[in-house]
Amino acid sequence: MKRPSGFDRTPERGRSDADAAPAETGRSAPEEDGPDEAPRSSLLRRRLAMRADTDRADQGAPAPAAANGGPADPGLAPTVDLSDVREAREAAEQSRDETGPRPAPDAGSVVVDADPGAADAAPGARADDGRDRRDLVPAVPASRFSLARLRSSRESDPVRAAERRLRDAERQRRAQLRSESRRFSAESRRRRRTWLIALAAVGALALFVVAGAFTPIMAVREVQVVGAANVNPADVQQALARFDGRPLALVDDAEVHRALEPFPMIQHYAVERVPPHTLLVRIEERVPVISVQGDAGFSVYDSAGVLLASAETPPAGAPVAVGAVTDFSSEAFRSAGRALRDMPDELRAQLVSVTASSGQDVTFTLASGVEVLWGDAERTRYKAEVLARMLVALADRGVTHIDVSSADAPVFR
Repeated sequence: MKRPSGFDRTPERGRSDADAAPAETGRSAPEEDGPDEAPRSSLLRRRLAMRADTDRADQGAPAPAAANGGPADPGLAPTVDLSDVREAREAAEQSRDETGPRPAPDAGSVVVDADPGAADAAPGARADDGRDRRDLVPAVPASRFSLARLRSSRESDPVRAAERRLRDAERQRRAQLRSESRRFSAESRRRRRTWLIALAAVGALALFVVAGAFTPIMAVREVQVVGAANVNPADVQQALARFDGRPLALVDDAEVHRALEPFPMIQHYAVERVPPHTLLVRIEERVPVISVQGDAGFSVYDSAGVLLASAETPPAGAPVAVGAVTDFSSEAFRSAGRALRDMPDELRAQLVSVTASSGQDVTFTLASGVEVLWGDAERTRYKAEVLARMLVALADRGVTHIDVSSADAPVFR
């Protein structure tokens, strides 16, 4: 109990400091601390002891010491200057009277020091506003100490850490499996889409071929003739009229050949099918190169000996054959025919006759009366170029014979 002022406030000898502190503060010390109450009991004993020491210092009494000369309670802070303590306590009481009483902490809470070095501070140390520095620390529920101790024990347990790593690895493995499954599924869908596109293209092509071959969608409606000069194109179109209404794919080349056989002037031809309805025929005509005089007039032949036409007078560019050239199976006819076929049209139009006894002495006669010894049918284009230049150069000399059988050394007289 509190004694009147002026009396000695030295604690009784028969009571220890730990027993006196609860009596002075009006609180009872805890009988037994459980596992969760150990920090709370220690802090309470520490605060009670520090307040008891502060009261003794205020009365001028020395702090109790242990039998061996040390402090009675190892949890107590060292003794400080008594005058400083008194001044700090008076300032604290004055500030507390001005600001009002400090609210008591909640039940089940523990007041701890925010600063780890607060336990080493001097007893009775005050804040700037005069309040006890320990009173400024908020109350912390005791259950948090248990949770923190349990969490730290779990984190330090190697078995739990291994189990946690195992769970993380299992989650990562499942995530990888899902990723691989999605990737392979996308690849299979892409492969399936590619095959479907290819099959669709093949099916469309097959359908197009079938439609063009067996339906009148792409039937012949028009016949075009290209390259006809001596042949009447209308006659060729009339001969190919049998293919009207027939699908382009079913036009037979052999049947086209039979349709063009009556035209001897056609040497080569090509058939083109132009969708949707056009049949195009390209013609290369035979060249009349030799005329053979007979009882009914002149018969015109090409270089292969094919009879092309009959006329009363030899046409231009088809000189009259004389001697062995009239024999279509002789070497003289074949050599003369090849030379006339490869000769430019301008030069061939100036010839009036051709004669030869063999394939090496083909001779032509120009309309001007000049004889030209041609020789064989080799290098016909070059010989024609040399003859044309010589005719221009010798126009005013009255030349009657020109030899171009050796084109590199022509001779004239």
